[in-house]
Amino acid sequence: MVQTKQSYSKKSPEKVKEEINRLTEGMEKSISNHFHSPEQMKEYLDFMGKFHRYSPRNTALIDSQFPGAEAVGSYAYWKDKGFSVNKGEKSLKVLVPNRLGQQFQDKEGEWKPLKYATKTEKQQVKDGQLDKRDGRLVYSTGSVFDVSQTTANQKDLPQIFPNKWIDGEIENYTQLRQGMEAIADKNNIQIVEPYEELGSAKGVSYTGKGEVALNPRNSERQDTKTLLHELTHAKLHTKENINDYTKPEKEFQAEMTAYTVASYFNIDTSDYSLDYLHHWTKDHEFKDHEYLLQEVQSTAKEFIMTIEESMEQEKEGEKSMNAKEQKHEVEEEKQEREKLPSEKLREMYRSQVSKAEKDNGPFGKEEKADEEYSHHDFKDAYKKELMNFIEPTVGKELDKEENNDRQDRLNRMRAFQETHSNEDVYQLKKESLQELKELPLTDRGEQRLSQIESKLDREFHEEKEKESTTSEMKNGKGNNEAIQQKEKQKEKVEVER
Repeated sequence: MVQTKQSYSKKSPEKVKEEINRLTEGMEKSISNHFHSPEQMKEYLDFMGKFHRYSPRNTALIDSQFPGAEAVGSYAYWKDKGFSVNKGEKSLKVLVPNRLGQQFQDKEGEWKPLKYATKTEKQQVKDGQLDKRDGRLVYSTGSVFDVSQTTANQKDLPQIFPNKWIDGEIENYTQLRQGMEAIADKNNIQIVEPYEELGSAKGVSYTGKGEVALNPRNSERQDTKTLLHELTHAKLHTKENINDYTKPEKEFQAEMTAYTVASYFNIDTSDYSLDYLHHWTKDHEFKDHEYLLQEVQSTAKEFIMTIEESMEQEKEGEKSMNAKEQKHEVEEEKQEREKLPSEKLREMYRSQVSKAEKDNGPFGKEEKADEEYSHHDFKDAYKKELMNFIEPTVGKELDKEENNDRQDRLNRMRAFQETHSNEDVYQLKKESLQELKELPLTDRGEQRLSQIESKLDREFHEEKEKESTTSEMKNGKGNNEAIQQKEKQKEKVEVER
């Protein structure tokens, strides 16, 4: 288990700046001296040589379903290697070529399968008296899985394997996560669930929306590094200035900031960050390297101080609970907030879910296939997903207690939304939000729930307006300018691979 620093005494701005300079300068030197040894290259090539080489067509097909897929194999392949596919993962479809049997042309000129030829006809084919040809090539579909969809971990992969996940938990993850959420709040950034399959990407910044998302496959250590990376994108690379930076420049700033802040809190991501930075900086000349680095250092300083302030506030809050001079009434109210009443919140959440299941009853349940969500299932899943965002500590505890698989839940929620109207999904989400409002949430939880509801209402009404506009256009009331305007508004996306 990775541990962050145990002492959270706040450093002076000068000391913070000094440590940031030390970390960034050290990483810059490491990048310039970075290379892969022949042994590392051989290990990687030997590993990749064990996998089937797919055609360009199948390679493109795999990437369209799971962006960044690097090493894929069938279910049986992974089982043979000692790994299993993680619960809830969806298979990737590939085309499997199959050659039909040989054919021959009989005396009447009709082509027939060679296996149905008579003994005489087979002899005539052999003697060249009857023509023969190879059978047609037909395709069926096969199922494969990327290595990141299996139980294979960091130690099972070559040292220089690209897009390798960072494993490990962090002892003080809850406090650190709250600090990163404070960074998001301070910069008007929302942490949301991904809108699409991220594949091997660890996270994404939705430029223009002010939103970032994390891959649900991430460990706590990966989540920490990646959230810092995506928050940097969202802060520095906005829709107003996104064209002022090249792709390598943006990735350099995001990863260098993430590495610096994580290292400051004693979370080692050097191997991952070094490979990532080397990939994006090799053979690239930055037009103003000094300016890019200054932005990295100032952003890292802001992030560090915000996280430490959040930790200090939590520490002070705990101390103030026992302060004798505090008024009894204020103390009780503060204790109710500062304790983060997870037990009470969990109990009320469970009773709310139990009541909904009881009300649904055996005769009130909808008819559904084993793998499909009913309306009640969808609401329950949506509320669990929301709890992970508005009350992360309680949400994670609930998932552990119920042994829930988050990736499976997200996949089934997406499947439900694809088969139901936007209006139905909107109403179910609104009902879920109203039910969560009845729980004793913290102030931060209530604030986040309010933000989610506002975003849900806004997106629903925008979609309705879009449908209305499309309908008018079909009736001859629209115009080409409206279509062009909407095309221009498509969002750009920054993805961490």
